[in-house]
Amino acid sequence: MSVYYFYSVILSLIRCEMNNSSDINVTAARSTNAVMISTRNNFFRMFHRVMASSNRCSVCPKGAGICICPGCKAYFCDKDFKQHREMLFNGLDELTLERNGLQEKINKISSQTQSGSSLLSRINEWQESTIGKVKQAAEQARQQALEIMNSKRGEITRHFQTLSQELEQLRETEGVLEQDLARLKQQIDQLNNNLEQLSKPSAVELNVNQSDQIVWNRMIYVEEMSGHAAYQENRPQPRGEHLNRFYNKFFKHRFFY
Repeated sequence: MSVYYFYSVILSLIRCEMNNSSDINVTAARSTNAVMISTRNNFFRMFHRVMASSNRCSVCPKGAGICICPGCKAYFCDKDFKQHREMLFNGLDELTLERNGLQEKINKISSQTQSGSSLLSRINEWQESTIGKVKQAAEQARQQALEIMNSKRGEITRHFQTLSQELEQLRETEGVLEQDLARLKQQIDQLNNNLEQLSKPSAVELNVNQSDQIVWNRMIYVEEMSGHAAYQENRPQPRGEHLNRFYNKFFKHRFFY
C-alpha cells in the first residue's frame, strides 16, 4: 500500500470524528481544518525523512542521503549537497568563460569578414588577373587582325605598283602587243577583285568558339570543404551526452567510492 493510502485513512478518521460531533461550531471547524493541514505537512515531511534515511550520501557513505539532486539522481548529506551545488555553479562559471571566449572569436571573424578576408582578397586577385589575361588576348587578336589586313593591302599595293611600272614602260618603248593588253587587263581585274574582297567584313574572320564554350560560373567558385562531416562532428549533442561529459569533468572523482 502507498503512503497516500495511509494518509487518506487518517484524514477519513478525522472527518468522521468531525461529523459525529453535533455541537461543533464554525471556529472549531476551522481549527480542525488547520490541524488537518498541519498533520498532512508533518506526515509528508516525516515520510521523506524516513525515505531519505534509507539512502546514503554518494560522497561520504557514512552520511545520510537527505538531499537528492534531480539532475544526477544522487543522494547527498546536507554538507556535501551544498558542495555539490557549489561545484555545479563553478561549472556554470567555466562555461560562461568559454562562452565569452566564443564571443571574442565571433567578433574577430565578423571584423575580418567586414574588412576583407584572405579568401575575398584571393577572389579580387583572380578577377584582376583574369581581366588582364582577357585584355592581353584581345590585344593579341587585334594585332593579328592588323597584320592580316596590312599584309593584304601591302600585297595589293605591290601588284599595283608593278602594273603601273609596266604600263609606263610599254608607253615609253611603244612596244605594246595584244597579249600585253590582255595580260594587263587581267591584272587590273584581279586587283579590283582583291580590293572588293578586302573591303568586305568577311575578309577577316574572328574566331571566338573557345571563349563561347567557357562556363564562367565554373571558372571560379567557392565551396565548403567537408561541410557535412564538420557539422556531424560539431553538431549539438543530446542532453544526456552533455551531462555525461560534465559529470566526468567535475564530479566523477568524487562520487561512488
